[in-house]
Amino acid sequence: MSGQIVIVNGTSGSGKSTACRLFQQRADDYWLCYGIDDFLANTLPARYGHHGPLASEGIQAVPVDPAAPDGPLRWTFGPHGVRAFEVLHEWIASAARAGANIVVDHLLMSDTPVLADCVRRLDGLPVLLVTLKPPFEVLERRISERRMDKKLPVEILGEDAARRIVDRLTRLRPWFYDSVYANDIADLTIDTDAHGPDEVCALISARLAQGPGTAFARLGTTFAVS
Repeated sequence: MSGQIVIVNGTSGSGKSTACRLFQQRADDYWLCYGIDDFLANTLPARYGHHGPLASEGIQAVPVDPAAPDGPLRWTFGPHGVRAFEVLHEWIASAARAGANIVVDHLLMSDTPVLADCVRRLDGLPVLLVTLKPPFEVLERRISERRMDKKLPVEILGEDAARRIVDRLTRLRPWFYDSVYANDIADLTIDTDAHGPDEVCALISARLAQGPGTAFARLGTTFAVS
């Protein structure tokens, strides 16, 4: 029997990582926990990430409008970036097929290969799709309070490199918000400005108790999953 998959989708600052860890800690049964931050920081080789020298072959941050190079950024994927997300989704599927429950925080971006690939590779498995979506201004406030510049190893990177990273992340946020939330199909959508982590976990548990999710099956029609 396949294990249950819970995918918690949302941008940085939405509370998805906190919700996944808390859900795992409070669950009575056995749950694995993995997420996009672990994947990007510790699994994907840094040189292929959007701060790395080989980003064009992995995940690259480019201007949304080529005529405005200093404006908002978006991600594009080279062959290694596409392959990395394919492997991530196969790992999730493999965990479920091995009988393990797994909760995953994710960035299911619609205008990249990510959402479509995830739907295709998890086809036929029990998936509950949860979207955490606070207002954009709330996300901006939360991110500013995190002070990313204080979390970076400035002594290793140097001040100029750290400043460029913070600037790049700031310029990516509007696109992330639009791309991650472009898909409005979910089994459960929660405003984390109105609901704290405890409530989010309770809502996920309550929805799981109602039966299997249907969002991925509906998305499968969109992406012509056979």
